[in-house]
Amino acid sequence: MRGDGAYDPGSGFSPDYRRFYDLDLGQRFLEVDAGGERLAVQCFEPESRMRGSAVVVHGYYDHVGLYGHPIRYLLSRGLAVLAYDHRGHGLSTGARVTVDSFDRYVDGLEAVLDAASGELPEPRFAVAQSMGGAVLMEYLLRPGRTTFEQVALLAPLVRPMSWRLARLAYLAARPFVSRIARGAPRSTEDLDFMAFLKRDPLQTWVLPVQWVGALAAWIRRFERYPRDGRRVLVVQGGRDGTVDGPHNVDVLRRLFEVELLEVPEARHHLVNETAAVRERMWRFLDLHLAAAGTTPTNSAG
Repeated sequence: MRGDGAYDPGSGFSPDYRRFYDLDLGQRFLEVDAGGERLAVQCFEPESRMRGSAVVVHGYYDHVGLYGHPIRYLLSRGLAVLAYDHRGHGLSTGARVTVDSFDRYVDGLEAVLDAASGELPEPRFAVAQSMGGAVLMEYLLRPGRTTFEQVALLAPLVRPMSWRLARLAYLAARPFVSRIARGAPRSTEDLDFMAFLKRDPLQTWVLPVQWVGALAAWIRRFERYPRDGRRVLVVQGGRDGTVDGPHNVDVLRRLFEVELLEVPEARHHLVNETAAVRERMWRFLDLHLAAAGTTPTNSAG
């Protein structure tokens, strides 16, 4: 059960961490240097015969400790899993939840993949939630980068909801404040997860204005890219109040060959949605993992 006991972030990757986040799966922990920051990386191996590997890229404000459901799902399909905390998130170092450019996040993903290439047997898959989707897409569009057998983007970030108004607010606030307090908006129908999120000691409860500026610059660049044409899987919730799902899916369809699963009742934080929503998402991913030779081996979260 998540939230069992107490966890002091100062203890890092400790037994208390694994107990608190219900993520004691025999994983190995390592740190990877990326641009002067140390990124916290966790490597998981399936109990069954290994059939490939998957990289998990988390969303804004998140960290690996919140991703037990997709990690267990991937392990149950015989995949080794590599998951890491972005700079400024979770157990990684760096200014909390901000960057001067989204390229810093992409550089971090590249550094992790380069350092842990031996941990990633083929075929290789990638699963990314929200801002993790932005980071993964930008990485894939860099020339000569690692490719994956399948890429799954869960509620991928291009534009946030009400982006035009948010950008005007950013321009107005930029000269006067460096950060804005954030609440805990309803991002999933799983009320237990929402309650846990409020107790998560690795959460940051501000929105840095610098990060909004970095996002704005990335959106301008990303939306001008020429068509790439690779195939991506996209899952989008119909009640997502965090990202502008219809706009973002349209942008992705212009850039990629998109196979879309729409889940009308789902909100934004798909990796922590209700069990019914997650099961529907896993079935969708199973169709494509099976084509690469992976099959269910035991129950998933």
